[in-house]
Amino acid sequence: MPKYQLLALDLDGTLLDPSSRVSAANARAVRRAQQAGVQIALCTGRNLTETRVFNAQLEAPADWAVIANGAAAARMADGAVFPLGGLDRHRCDVIFDLCAQFDTDPCLYTGERLYYGREFLRFLQEIRRRGRITLDETAEGYHFVPTPAAWENVRAQEDGRILKAILHQLDPARVDQLIGALEQTGLFELAPSIMYGGALKNVEINRRGVHKGRGLTQLAARLGFGMDAVAAIGDSDNDLTMLRMAGLGVAMENAAPHIRAAADVCTGSNAADGAAQAIYRYILEEDA
Repeated sequence: MPKYQLLALDLDGTLLDPSSRVSAANARAVRRAQQAGVQIALCTGRNLTETRVFNAQLEAPADWAVIANGAAAARMADGAVFPLGGLDRHRCDVIFDLCAQFDTDPCLYTGERLYYGREFLRFLQEIRRRGRITLDETAEGYHFVPTPAAWENVRAQEDGRILKAILHQLDPARVDQLIGALEQTGLFELAPSIMYGGALKNVEINRRGVHKGRGLTQLAARLGFGMDAVAAIGDSDNDLTMLRMAGLGVAMENAAPHIRAAADVCTGSNAADGAAQAIYRYILEEDA
């Protein structure tokens, strides 16, 4: 029996290479871990629809997903979603009030859908202008919301199913102000994303107490074991809780210094198949 029974893998910056694909080496290593009896959980800020795209790039499907930064777990075999702590009506009201105050609109995630507005489109356009390949906002599961009235319809339709939100602004200073206002409410877990050395920034918003570490703990308990039997690999602020709470926390070389400092060990970068390196060294305890 392997020491670690569940392997939690972040997607962006970890399992995915810089072109946002699962490399052949990573797919092979994940398969080797599964053959050794380790269950695989893809742990991501994305929803289930997005996660399926990357799950299909593995040599064999993952067993589980912890989605929306721990707001839900999903069984990949049949797509069953188990909510763990989403954004209720009151928290959504607070987010929309702040959006009005800061002249922005949110992205809202459910298990299967992502709703986005004009500010997200502006953000994508700026990223593309800088030469980075990004998601296709016209793909299945993505829905553009053009007006305040349309947002009200979305909120009524998806009441009780909203897992997380993301707020974007092209001015990083305004994002910092948004974060400050959100922190003052005491209602949320916040995970800022910083790009291009701070030229662009956004913030992911979950219910207070909801994060990848908690979601992973609940999944492990569902499977009948504790976090000492879990290994986690990640690179970002929203991975910190699972890196700290897992029996083994592995940080990617491309992670920021404070992420690497919080982990038990470090591995190579996502450009060098660092996830595969970690699987062979720490999960299978063999050379790549």
